[in-house]
Amino acid sequence: MTKVLLIEDDPIQIMILGTKMKIEGILCIVARNGKEALIAATSEKPDIILSDILLGAENGLDIVEKIKKNKKTKDIPIIIFTNYADKKAMERAESIGVVEYIIKSGVTPKKIIEKIRGYN
Repeated sequence: MTKVLLIEDDPIQIMILGTKMKIEGILCIVARNGKEALIAATSEKPDIILSDILLGAENGLDIVEKIKKNKKTKDIPIIIFTNYADKKAMERAESIGVVEYIIKSGVTPKKIIEKIRGYN
C-alpha cells in the first residue's frame, strides 16, 4: 500500500484528499505543521510527500528543505501542492529537489492520485 505524507493545514483539503486517497487504497498520514511533518517523515517513512507552502505562520518550503537535508528522508519524492503561484517559490522548490509544483486550483483529486501513483 502506498503511504503518503500530506503536509496541509486546511481541514477541507485534508478531508477531500484524505477521502480520495482512502477510496483509492492509499494510506494518508496528515501533518498540519512543520514539527508534525518532520516527525512523520522520519517515523512513518512515506513513499511520497505532498506539501502545501502556506501553512499558517510556517513556510512549507522551509519544511521541505529540512526533509531534503535529512539523510533518512532526502530520497522521498516531494510534490508541492499549493495555490501559491510564485516564480521565486517555484524556483526554490526546484533547487531543493521537489519533483513537481502543482497549483491546487488547476487539478482534480483524481489527477493528484495519478501523480502520486506515478512516483511508485
